[in-house]
Amino acid sequence: MILFESSFIIFTILIIFLYYTFLKNYQWQLLLVGSLFFYYYFTKSNFIFFSIINTFVFGLLIEKVEKKQLKKTLLILCLLINFGLLFLIKYSNFFANKYGILIPLGISFYMFQSISYVIDVYRGSYKSEKNPFKFALFVSYFPQIIQGPIGRYNKLAPQMFKKHEYNSSDFRYGFETICWGAFKKIFIADRIATFVNAVFANYEGYYGAVIFLAVFAYSIQIYTDFSGGIDIVRGISQILGIELDVNFRRPFFARSVSDFWRRWHITLSAWMKDYVFYSLNLSKPLAFINKKARKALGNKTGKLISVCISTYILYFIVGIWHGAGSNYVFYGLWNGTIISLSLYFESYFKKIKKKLHITDYTNWFMLFQILRANVLVTLGRYFSRADSAKTAFAMLKRTFTQFSFADVKLATLYDMGYTFNGIAALILCILIVFVVDLCFEKKVNLYKKFDSANTFIQLLVITIFVLLIVFGVIYAEGYVSTEFIYRQY
Repeated sequence: MILFESSFIIFTILIIFLYYTFLKNYQWQLLLVGSLFFYYYFTKSNFIFFSIINTFVFGLLIEKVEKKQLKKTLLILCLLINFGLLFLIKYSNFFANKYGILIPLGISFYMFQSISYVIDVYRGSYKSEKNPFKFALFVSYFPQIIQGPIGRYNKLAPQMFKKHEYNSSDFRYGFETICWGAFKKIFIADRIATFVNAVFANYEGYYGAVIFLAVFAYSIQIYTDFSGGIDIVRGISQILGIELDVNFRRPFFARSVSDFWRRWHITLSAWMKDYVFYSLNLSKPLAFINKKARKALGNKTGKLISVCISTYILYFIVGIWHGAGSNYVFYGLWNGTIISLSLYFESYFKKIKKKLHITDYTNWFMLFQILRANVLVTLGRYFSRADSAKTAFAMLKRTFTQFSFADVKLATLYDMGYTFNGIAALILCILIVFVVDLCFEKKVNLYKKFDSANTFIQLLVITIFVLLIVFGVIYAEGYVSTEFIYRQY
């Protein structure tokens, strides 16, 4: 678990110290050397250098050539090389077993980041970077390379290459964000993992209600795990004066599956929308289908055909991005189906709501939408967490045919090693995260309120958080740290 390893903590503190003291005139150079050292030290892999070199060269070539067709050919070649290698490394068991290929740390994140740069250069969004060392920092920046967020060159480059003076507000905000992320990871994600792992490892030993609860618990686990890691990364970056993109926006308050994806792993969703969805929807084959569908089915319905096809392809890609198993294919298709159906029936739902005098801001209806979205997302989690599609369907069958709340007992958790106090503490921590997210959802900025609080109160709260994290890791009975779920993506 790299972010909590003593070597990483010491490394980060040293970088921050040098960044604002002895090497303050060479900040981006320090970050470059530190990032490349970090990557090699923790992964023993040189693969990132290939990604840096080839995307840098393709960016230069695409900008230099004048013929549009040659530019397009170079772009396609770049995409084939990079995505081809990504596919082989991540999804080919044959190559992995025969040649001992290990998945490099964060390969998807830095590949998506560098490829977006090449596409934007091709589109003329900005000029290519002429300094290979600056480009190398953009791709390898050590805080985000572990698990994102996926950055864009035009936003990150200006921040990375300008001089930053020490700012106490940035340091405090960054440190608070780190503490919040560590709290979510240590006190919720790692502790709820015991329950989730036990049920998925032996689902046949549990009835439907317990299985559904475990799958929903996995939703909480992956949220606090992934967002916790992102908070730590964003906090470190904030201390360095570099603002990374927000990657989560309270997904449990989503009111539809499409709304969920606008709130969950935001930088991946935005990447897929900008570089996959629009490219597909505006392509010649789908433009042809769109034209024929409008003629046959009418303008309104026909238009949806190409949108739904693009949506299906998009979420199929999202599914297999998570893994190569058939379960991930079904995970993508599940999301694609739900979102496509919601698009098709949207006009009908509006008519029904109008007749029943229901507005989108009616309290009970908002609650219904949130509950519905969470149930649909949880059903999708059966596929993203199970080890195969067969297992996922077997768990779903057991959920619907043997469902009874009477089977949800504390004794089940005790058998897994939980204690009453441990269960109570876990529930309390989940409620804390829920309340904090609810406040932000209601436009209550807790950061500003905390900043305006008495200095003694601020120090007391931060001290309590730090002590909780330290004692929660070192002295908590039965605590077992788990690797970040998205580390190998």
